[in-house]
Amino acid sequence: MVAIIRTALKEEEHLKTLWRQREDRSMPRWVTTQYQEHWKGAHVTLIITGAHRGAPQVTYVARASKVRGPGDDLKKRVEVIKPYRLLSPVPWEELERAVPQLSRRFLSRDGALPDGAGRHLLAALSRRASDIVPHLNTLGVGNKPTPALTPTAKLLIDERDATLTSVRMTDFDLDELVSWEQPYEDDDVPFVARIQTRNGPSHEDDLIAHDAQRFRDWLGPEDWLNRSAWAGFRQGEQRLVIYNANRKAAEVTLGVDLIYYHESRDSFVMVQYKRMSKGSGRSDWRYYPSSDNNLADQLERMRAIDDECDNLRREIDDYRLYSRPSWFKLCQGDSLLSDAKSLTPGMYLSREHFDQLHKRFQAPGNARSFSRKTVDRYFDNTEFTDLVAGGWIGTTGFGTKGVQDQLELSLSGSREVVFAAVTGDSPSKRERMQRRRERGTDQPSW
Repeated sequence: MVAIIRTALKEEEHLKTLWRQREDRSMPRWVTTQYQEHWKGAHVTLIITGAHRGAPQVTYVARASKVRGPGDDLKKRVEVIKPYRLLSPVPWEELERAVPQLSRRFLSRDGALPDGAGRHLLAALSRRASDIVPHLNTLGVGNKPTPALTPTAKLLIDERDATLTSVRMTDFDLDELVSWEQPYEDDDVPFVARIQTRNGPSHEDDLIAHDAQRFRDWLGPEDWLNRSAWAGFRQGEQRLVIYNANRKAAEVTLGVDLIYYHESRDSFVMVQYKRMSKGSGRSDWRYYPSSDNNLADQLERMRAIDDECDNLRREIDDYRLYSRPSWFKLCQGDSLLSDAKSLTPGMYLSREHFDQLHKRFQAPGNARSFSRKTVDRYFDNTEFTDLVAGGWIGTTGFGTKGVQDQLELSLSGSREVVFAAVTGDSPSKRERMQRRRERGTDQPSW
């Protein structure tokens, strides 16, 4: 999202002194106050100077978000970070003329703009001052995909996809996620710690924080990991908490497991991520089981989980089209996607279907790899997440103890674990469709 801050004379003079680059190339933060009704979440923010002399101009571009601290009944503290000073400030009137008529009425106020108006404004500014484009990239706006060349980057793209898949499987509004901070270097910060939400930090919701602590107790004692983070979302009576957990460094982590638990349905789904590659001169993405030394052990573990769930299933349990929990997602391995809401293209296969194809591919004369050319049937992102959201796939009657046991088993290995738990009653399909129509959801298939 995009926001506007107009500075007064003293603020403008203060920023000239404050925003001088330090020796480490960083810039100090600026904390100001803004009317709270227009500040929710984090925003790419245009700082306008010169309004006091009747010549407003965009001088800085930064990121701003509401923070805790003293304010008053009308205003809240806003923290502004990562500022960039335009080489040549752009007159505000010029930008107003470049924005479509319907969006101009929002430009007179400070604070966050509607999504459409914000996009038009940033596009106009980028055309007029092209030097800001690299900085917008660092803020997560409009940047081209960055190749995932390191183990940490490859892990991050799967963490990101598992997190977004969890939101989609709960049928929550992905527009709650407004941006995410891409790494400047090969750091080890999980994806859920990088996201910015429309309504600010999820930790401030007492009910979500309560759920977070309750499910965190499933994960073990306080010192059980080297890196962890969580985020929470609320929609109606439902609450979703997502944890990112790992015992190992990225260099020795073998991949990502997504464990999704739906409390009211007593159901869980587990997705294991595998990365496809594109060989020299080839146009399609492929996964080669023969080059995956960990596959045999992983398949054995997944078969054991599926068999246990089958044994615990009862006739009175909720109906499922497929009631085993274990799935693979074969992902394209090319890039870190730039926005906060698009899932990685790939193919979802149940463990049972994967086993069948794997045996077929081992026969003489057959294909040796999984790809869209060799696999006729699979689920895409939209199909898979819709089936989970509707309760058509996933275990039934497995019980919380089984999910806790699976978490413990996953965390004891060398894989990243993204654990998502949703509480509260699920809306009916009619209610879900109505909610999608109201928010104008248009989820593409990949």
